[in-house]
Amino acid sequence: MNFSDANLASLIARVEKLESQSRRWKLVAAVLALSAASLVLAGAKLADRVDSQVLRVHTVEAQDFVLKDDDGHVYARLSLNPNKFVLSGRTVIVGPELSGPALQFYGEDGKPIWTAPQEPTLIPATR
Repeated sequence: MNFSDANLASLIARVEKLESQSRRWKLVAAVLALSAASLVLAGAKLADRVDSQVLRVHTVEAQDFVLKDDDGHVYARLSLNPNKFVLSGRTVIVGPELSGPALQFYGEDGKPIWTAPQEPTLIPATR
């Protein structure tokens, strides 16, 4: 089988083209393999341990925040309606008539012992 210089040059060009394509495919395969491995490792990360008594959230919205002990005794309350208290589905009016948000601390007898603000006040607007 006799090869001419033109055929040999054509054959060399084709082999070089195949080698460059092979290198390109190897690079693409390596990048895809690394990407797949990183996704698998990221998905296999151990779950964050969450205590059954702890709830981790970014935002909490409520009209009342009540601090109680295990027996249900209320010690403090941050509320938008400090004179209204909902107990077992019924509304109970407690303390003096206050409007606006207030922080209240309660004594052992369940009555408010300290409230902030102490009483409703008007704050004049200044220019």
